[in-house]
Amino acid sequence: MGYRALILDSLATELLDTALIEPEWFQSLDLPPETDRLKRIIIDDLVYIISSAVEVDSNLLIIDLENVGILGNQESARYAFDRIVRVGLHHFRPEVAIPLKWAPYHDGPLLSIYAETAAKGSGNRLYFEQKTGEENHLRHLFAYRSSHAVLDVSAVPKDDSIYTRCIADYEDAVLTERQDEPQIGNYSLVLSQPLGASISGGGSLSEWYENKVTKQQRQFIDSPLTEPVRLRGAAGTGKTQSIAIKVLRELQRAENEKRKLRIAVLTHSNALAHDVIAGMLFAMDPSETWRDHSHATVWMGTLYELAKDLLQYERKGLTPLSLDGREGRQLQRMVVSEILDETIQTPKYQISTRKSLSKAFLHILDERKSDAIEEILNEFAATLDAENISPNSTEAERYTTTNREHWQFPFSEEDRKFILHLHEKYVKELESQNLLSMDQVIGDLNHYLHLHEWRQLRKTKGFDVVFVDEYHYFNRAEASSLHNIFREAKTTNGKLPIFMAYDLKQGRDDVALAHGSKAMMNFTATQAGASSLVELTEVFRSTPQIAEFLRDLDGAFPALDLEGEWTPYGGFSQSGSGEKPSLIGYETNQELVDDAFKIAREQIKSKKLSGRQVAVLCLNELLFDQYLKAGRIKDQFIPVTERSDLNGFRYAKRKCVFSMPQYVSGLQFESVILIHVDEADFDPSNNTNGQIRRQISNCYVGASRTSNTLTLLYSEERGGKSGILSGALANESLVVGEKR
Repeated sequence: MGYRALILDSLATELLDTALIEPEWFQSLDLPPETDRLKRIIIDDLVYIISSAVEVDSNLLIIDLENVGILGNQESARYAFDRIVRVGLHHFRPEVAIPLKWAPYHDGPLLSIYAETAAKGSGNRLYFEQKTGEENHLRHLFAYRSSHAVLDVSAVPKDDSIYTRCIADYEDAVLTERQDEPQIGNYSLVLSQPLGASISGGGSLSEWYENKVTKQQRQFIDSPLTEPVRLRGAAGTGKTQSIAIKVLRELQRAENEKRKLRIAVLTHSNALAHDVIAGMLFAMDPSETWRDHSHATVWMGTLYELAKDLLQYERKGLTPLSLDGREGRQLQRMVVSEILDETIQTPKYQISTRKSLSKAFLHILDERKSDAIEEILNEFAATLDAENISPNSTEAERYTTTNREHWQFPFSEEDRKFILHLHEKYVKELESQNLLSMDQVIGDLNHYLHLHEWRQLRKTKGFDVVFVDEYHYFNRAEASSLHNIFREAKTTNGKLPIFMAYDLKQGRDDVALAHGSKAMMNFTATQAGASSLVELTEVFRSTPQIAEFLRDLDGAFPALDLEGEWTPYGGFSQSGSGEKPSLIGYETNQELVDDAFKIAREQIKSKKLSGRQVAVLCLNELLFDQYLKAGRIKDQFIPVTERSDLNGFRYAKRKCVFSMPQYVSGLQFESVILIHVDEADFDPSNNTNGQIRRQISNCYVGASRTSNTLTLLYSEERGGKSGILSGALANESLVVGEKR
C-alpha cells in the first residue's frame, strides 16, 4: 500500500542518522527483526518508527511522504532522507549543526535546505516547519514538501491535515506492541554504531580503564578536577580516547555521588564532537545513560556552537558563517579569493599598490595564487582576527611595523598594509551578506561573557570542567574565552580545571604558534593558571614501520624555538609488525591519480577491506578540487570535503574514501594512499620555512591516519619526489615501490 507519512521519535532519528540505508528501503520502510531498540507500527497509511520505550510526550519528526519525494527505489531518496534526518537531529539537539553548504534559509518557524549537493545538479529544496508546544518550546518538526527553490518560503503549500493525523494517532502507536516482522530476506536497512564507536573499538568503560589504558593515559584520567592539565602526544597516541574515558568516568562518579557537575567538551570541528567523541562515549556505554543523568551533564560541540546557544543568534535573525571551525575557514577562503581577484584588477593596484609589495609576496600572488590565499587567511586567523586588529588603530600600526617571527611569511610593512585593506573588505563583504565571521562570533562571545547578564547566568549555564581537544586549532581570542565559561571564576587554589589535548605538528596554520610558547606551556591565554603536562608516547594506531617513517618525516620539520613544546617525534608503536611504507613515482599527474585509485581497489579486494578502511588523501588542494570533478574516477570514491561529510562513510562499501588530511584528522584507516608528495610544494627555494612546516604538517597528518599500509605517490610533472622524504629513504623506513 502507499504510505502517507513517516513518523520518527528522537531516538529513531538518531539511530537512522548513522544507519546504512539502501535505496530499496524506501519501498518498504521496514526494520530488521533483530532490532530491539525500535519498533515499527502501521496505523492505516501512517508508518511510525519509534523507540521501544518511547514516551507519549516525545518530540517527533513527521515526514509528509506524498509531498516529500523520498519513496521509491531512487538513489536521490537516500540523500534527501539523510538531510531530513540531520535537520531532525538539529531540531532535537541544537548543538548538531546544519552544514552551511546545504544553504539553510529561515523564515520564522519555516526552514528550507537543498535536498542534494550542488554537484548532483539538483535545485530541489526541502521545506520544514518547526512546531512549538507549551510555553513556545520547540516540539515537533514537520518535513512537508520538496520542490524547486522558491524565494518566498511561506508561499510553499503545506498540508497540515496529515500532520494533525500523525499527532492524533501517535498515542495509539506508543501503546501498540511491536508488529511481527518477517524473519527471512535481506534487509536494506542496517543500524550501525556511530563513527566514533568504530574508531574506539570494543570495550566498556571499566574494560578500558582497568585493562587498556597506558600508565600515561591513566595519569591523565586520574588527574583531579582542581587544576589545568596539558595532554600532549603524537598522532595515534590516544589523546581523544583519553578525553572520552575521563569525561565518562567523571560523569558517572558525580552522578553516583549526586553531585552537580557540568562538563564542556570543546573542539574546533563539530563532527569531532558529535560523531567521534560522542561515538566513543556510546561505545563504552551503549545504554547512553550519560545523556540522561540527573546531576552530571555534558555539553559537546565547538566554541561557535556554544556562542550560538548563549547569544541566541537565530532568534535575532543573525547567521554565523559557520559553526564548524574548519568549514568556516573554507568559506572564508572563498570570500578572500573573490576579494583578491577583484582588488588586483583595480587601476589603483596595478598602478601603485603593486609596486610597493615585496618580491616574495608578488611571487605567490602572480605564480601561486592558492598559496597567497593560504598565507592571507593564515594572517587573518593567527593575527588580525585573533587580536581583533582594525584599520587605522594603534594595534594596526604595531602590526605593520613589528618584526616577524622566523616561522612566519616575510611580509613587508607595505604587504601588511595591503593585507589590512583586504581584511577590511572581507569584513564588509560578510556584513553585506548578513553573515557573522568566525572572529566576530568569538568577539561577540567574549563581550557577552563580561556582561552582568552572564555573571547571573554562569551559575546555572557555566561549566565546572572544560575539555579541549585539538587545542592546536584554537587561536588566541578563542583560547581567551575559555576561563569565562566556568561556573565559578576561580577554584580555591586560583586555578581552573581545563584539560587540553594537542599536537602542534598537526596544526596546518600558525594559530597555535601565535599563542607563544609560554602560553602553550602555562595556559596564559586561558588564564587558568600554571598547568601540568602529561605526555603520551605509545602509539596504538600504527605499526612500528609506520611509526619509524613518521619519526624520519619529523626530522624534516624546520627547527622552532618553543621552549620544549616543539619536541622530536616520541611515538613508539604497540601494534604488530607490518609492511614498510612505499614510494612510487609517475611521469604525469593523470597517471598518478589513475594508479592511486587502482591501488585502492586492489587493496580493498586483496585484503578484504571495506571502502571506509582505505583512503586516498591528496596533499594539494587545487589538484584535489580538479580530481573531484574528473569523470573517469568519480564513481570510484566517497568524497569527504569537510568534517561534516564523515557520516557518509557508512556508504563507502567497495569504494574508497577520497579526501585531504585536514578533513580526516582524528580518524584512522587500514590503508592510506598519500598522493602528490611533490617537490613543487616543499621546495625551499620557492617556499618559506612557514610554508614548508605547514606542508610537512599536512603530510604528517595524512601519513599518521593509517594503521597498516602507507603508499606515497609523487609526480615528475610537479618536480618529482619531495626532499622531505630524503631522510626516510636514506634510513630505509621508506622503500621504492612499483607502479600497478
